[in-house]
Amino acid sequence: MNETPATKFFQNPRSRWLANALIFQLGWFICVMGGSIWAALFTAVALVIHVWMFGRADKTTLVVCLLLGWVHDNLLAAAGVFVFSGQGWSPLWLSCLWALMGTTLNHSLAWIYQRPWISAITGAVAGPLAYAGGMALSDAQWGVPLVPAFAIMALTWLMVLPLIRFLVHRIDSLCR
Repeated sequence: MNETPATKFFQNPRSRWLANALIFQLGWFICVMGGSIWAALFTAVALVIHVWMFGRADKTTLVVCLLLGWVHDNLLAAAGVFVFSGQGWSPLWLSCLWALMGTTLNHSLAWIYQRPWISAITGAVAGPLAYAGGMALSDAQWGVPLVPAFAIMALTWLMVLPLIRFLVHRIDSLCR
């Protein structure tokens, strides 16, 4: 059987790790700057590539990320922390970001995700920064001043990654 260069590339675990990280980073910019249609198209392609590279083992993580992310963003929007132009619910592009993040947790971000304290601290710092970048590059806006917004985001993101991990392990153990 002839192997293509792409097949050889993706057989290497380091190459899959790098591809996973790059796809997420590219997806972040496409989702934030391209809006919901581009986000949905890119995310669909990224999920197909993810399943091709890693199989279906991450399905629980993806579903938990997507659902928890949707609840997270809509609760904070309802509380007035974010404002999404012309929409009552968080935009599709933001949900796509949560799905894309779910593709990284057991792969390129596994070194953080597998350590609850590190994931909590990293989330408390990186979560607000990612949202600040998203707010600057999209049509979403902060609904409260920046300092309280960062404090609220840091507190919520302190719990987000550990909660995702807890829920995924709990669901997977119940489904065995």
